Amino acid sequence: YGLPESSLINIRIYDDAGRYVTTLIDGVRTAGTYTVTWDAHDAPSGIYLVRLEAGSHHAVKKAMLIK
Repeated sequence: YGLPESSLINIRIYDDAGRYVTTLIDGVRTAGTYTVTWDAHDAPSGIYLVRLEAGSHHAVKKAMLIK
């Protein structure tokens, strides 16, 4: 993800039923481009929702985990 300015970032993972799975990032980040890795060794294969909150911006993307 890329940030044009410093802001509070929160990235959470939810399963396809909308249940909370884990938080990947929860804190302030400076402007720049970042990469996030999810250690999903204990999660089953399936569709997940990745919710990113950065300041007033919110986005949800689908992700498929295949083991």
